[in-house]
Amino acid sequence: MKVLHIVPGTNDVANGMVVVANLLAEEQTEAEVVDLSNEIHESGVDEVWVHGMWLPKEWLVCWRVLRAGKRLVRMTHGSLSPLYLRHQSPFKKWLVGPIERWCLRRCNKIVATCEAEKGWIEKYLGKRCPVVEVTDIKRFFNINHGIRRTHGNEGPLHLLYLGRQHPLKGLEYLEEAIKSLPSVSSVYSVVQKPELRIVSSAFGEELEKVWDWCDVLVLPTLSDNFGLVVAEALERGKRVITTDGAPAWGGDNNYGGRLIYIKGFVEASDSVKVALLKGAIESLHTINAN
Repeated sequence: MKVLHIVPGTNDVANGMVVVANLLAEEQTEAEVVDLSNEIHESGVDEVWVHGMWLPKEWLVCWRVLRAGKRLVRMTHGSLSPLYLRHQSPFKKWLVGPIERWCLRRCNKIVATCEAEKGWIEKYLGKRCPVVEVTDIKRFFNINHGIRRTHGNEGPLHLLYLGRQHPLKGLEYLEEAIKSLPSVSSVYSVVQKPELRIVSSAFGEELEKVWDWCDVLVLPTLSDNFGLVVAEALERGKRVITTDGAPAWGGDNNYGGRLIYIKGFVEASDSVKVALLKGAIESLHTINAN
């Protein structure tokens, strides 16, 4: 079966939709990933996956696929998170919601990346929701090996935030948490505060240098369905702090103590968010002994 994956833009190789589409296409027998901005030809294709939501050209593609009698699959990639719907152009989402519901309800299936996202989709579409499958994106990553600290056991912890500087990523709470840490503390085996590096984009050798510098990835997100950067960090043997804003990581597996998953973060007050992150960072003092 020939499968076509359509993403908003293939030039942004760090975009989660593009990464997931390419991973899925690699394991399918005959699949191709194409850019939504290009001319799209469905002829000779058996199944079309449309990644993302809210773009008029996506609706046009869905209509053409349905009209041609091809199988239509959608991946919403967290776009139906209640917090995202409330805070990311809510008027636009309300205005075009009927169009999106029309397209989604006529899919052969919708694919979610975690159980929480499945619940968001089913709530949004109601009784006329098609089949929603959960696919395990974690299977593409080797995330079961131990901790690696590349610059030795001396000096402060190196905390990395890697991703877009977006209001729903919670970066301001992380920065405030680090500011609130004492300059000298018996919690740490060293006297320096943790160092935070914020990297919005890095590729190739530059990206590998960033990962080599990092001890702990911190994703203080308020709204992510999966959080690919978490899998990438665990695959590299890094410790990770993330929140219930990335519900795919909320299971019982803490990957040998490398994953700290903060529950109750999304609904907490601002001051509690800062305190939760501060506590999680302080709990990692044992990293110097590993």
